[in-house]
Amino acid sequence: MWHGRAGAISLTFDDGMRSHLDAAIPLLDERGLKGTFYLVAREIAGGHPTLEDFRPALESGHELGNHTIHHPCSCANEVQSQPIIHGCLEEMTLEDMAAELDEADLRFREVFPEVERWGFAYPCYNTFVGRGGGRQSYVPLVAERFAYARAGGEMSKSYNSPPLMDLHCLYSWKCENRSAADMISLVERTIEAGAWSVMIFHGIEEGHLPVDREAFRGLLDYLDAHRDDVRTAPAIEVAGEAGSNPRS
Repeated sequence: MWHGRAGAISLTFDDGMRSHLDAAIPLLDERGLKGTFYLVAREIAGGHPTLEDFRPALESGHELGNHTIHHPCSCANEVQSQPIIHGCLEEMTLEDMAAELDEADLRFREVFPEVERWGFAYPCYNTFVGRGGGRQSYVPLVAERFAYARAGGEMSKSYNSPPLMDLHCLYSWKCENRSAADMISLVERTIEAGAWSVMIFHGIEEGHLPVDREAFRGLLDYLDAHRDDVRTAPAIEVAGEAGSNPRS
């Protein structure tokens, strides 16, 4: 398991941000590490990168993943202080979500026809539609369409263990505003547990959920120096390996 290492780490990045192209990918490539970038399949004003802007990342070995078109989150999400244009999860049905997922998948496959297997990241880590007694999980819809999917998790213990994990609702660590020492401690705990941890980043010194560039660099330096102890690879690679080890 884990290519002979004690544990595995996947570095994942949400929303296809400019700092992913300008900072994250160059820092990863300097060390020969590869990450996973979950992109939103629509044009966003203000110089936001397009899907095609990430083609060089794909061609150099990074994974690109599906993060929907409209990034639907809970109506209660405090990030959504602006008027909701497309609708939020409490107002959506499973049919609405199926249409969102299928249209996003079509857009990604039109731009990147060479990619056969796609991963998914739940926007805002939410996995439901509807409200109250009508609330339903859309994890089954995702499981029908994607090789794996990343959700959120409790910060006390967000490992993924092959005998027990749900490949379509993977736990993950949120890394915004964390120090290098803090993130390295998560890696050390993963190694000790013999597990797989999926680490989430948004902007590198960009946006409302940033991580400091030097803190991120410190994490990468640690992963580079401890290749014999921990496997660092795109989520779709580790998911494929973990999924081939069913629960006994």
